[in-house]
Amino acid sequence: MSTPARRASFAARAFAVVAVVALAGCGSVVRIAYNNGDFALRMVADDYLDLRAEQARLLDASLARLHAWHRREELPRYAAALEDAAERVARGVTAEDIVWATDTVRARYRALVARAIDESLPLAAALTPDNLSALERKLASGNRKYAAEYLSADAAAAQRARADAIAGRVEEWLGQVSAEQRRLIAAYVQAQPQHLALRFEDRKARQREFVRTLGERALPARQRDRLRALFLDYESGRTAAYARSSAEWQRRLADLVLDIAASATREQRDHAADRLRRYAVDFRLLAAEKAVDSGQWAAGSDEQALAAPVCAARC
Repeated sequence: MSTPARRASFAARAFAVVAVVALAGCGSVVRIAYNNGDFALRMVADDYLDLRAEQARLLDASLARLHAWHRREELPRYAAALEDAAERVARGVTAEDIVWATDTVRARYRALVARAIDESLPLAAALTPDNLSALERKLASGNRKYAAEYLSADAAAAQRARADAIAGRVEEWLGQVSAEQRRLIAAYVQAQPQHLALRFEDRKARQREFVRTLGERALPARQRDRLRALFLDYESGRTAAYARSSAEWQRRLADLVLDIAASATREQRDHAADRLRRYAVDFRLLAAEKAVDSGQWAAGSDEQALAAPVCAARC
């Protein structure tokens, strides 16, 4: 399943243990994507910020440092977590496993975003009003898409589409989804409309704060602290209504994972465990590789890391 530093988002936690990977496909695709994503990252950066040449050079330098750190420090942790997750899935997921998975994902997310913010400060300081205007336009476009997808006037159609999307992601891990599992997913989706509306308002508020923070000509340490507060302590900034709704949503999501796990066949559990182990192998191989050439960047976790503040505001 996939996460951008939505950061924090996700669907990723629907099988929470895999949210840390944010990659999909066979092992060779994972490794190629991780090592050769410079073009994709440049496209993302230009799409959101319309970077100029010197700004792009700052991004390149930041990404090179982040990539080296991520390969050295984080990939081994991902592999260990995935190996642990595979054992838990193979024997049957419990409520304690959900807590472990959520804590693991949050810890790796916090480490990644904190480092990404630190490395991104030189670029943030070089942004101009034109960059911020481009960012605002892109965020507004994303908000329109969000509203169309999740807050459609045709609620029934939107819920069916969301249930189908979640079922498809679960199927990637279980190999197949039973009629009972689809029913569980549909019930979960039907309980979400009010939460999605509150989430949309929180999303827009965080986006406004993000743009304001980037536009301030504050000292790097102050800007770092503001960005960390926005993306690492985001729960503290929620309205009371959204905080209550989010807590309930997380409880329902944990229940959904447990219910699906309880209904999973031996074959489904083995399928998920085998895939987790394959990802663990991929990450250990990537961690052991030498750093890529200066013109090559990571398209998976590193791309999401440098774009983490943008993605968090967007999501």
